[in-house]
Amino acid sequence: MSEWKIKIKPGTPATFDPNPRTGFVNDNIFWQNADPKLAHWPTPDISKPKFWLDFQIPPNTESASITFPKAKTYKYVCVNHPNETGTIIIKPAKKTAFAGKTKKGAFGSKIKIGAIGKITDAIGKINK
Repeated sequence: MSEWKIKIKPGTPATFDPNPRTGFVNDNIFWQNADPKLAHWPTPDISKPKFWLDFQIPPNTESASITFPKAKTYKYVCVNHPNETGTIIIKPAKKTAFAGKTKKGAFGSKIKIGAIGKITDAIGKINK
């Protein structure tokens, strides 16, 4: 799991950088409001401002992180400035070294009975 930032750059209109922002399922994404004067409030639905965040992001502060549980493209808009829009692309979760099945190494395999009836380890050494 990673954390990704979207910077809100001041301007008329303010812009979201990067746009689009790409992340992976279960990654955290947050907005940093670099606008020194205006608050911004990203949401996927302007009629439901609290869909992602409970309140707007004041100037020179960061939002709480939100997690995206599903791979898809999310469009969003600023509640306070409807001409400010952005996109978040969430891809399927990355596979990590231990996320899938692992192969047993030479010393991780099951014990076996050797040719002379003794229990041996994976490389044939007799266990006592």
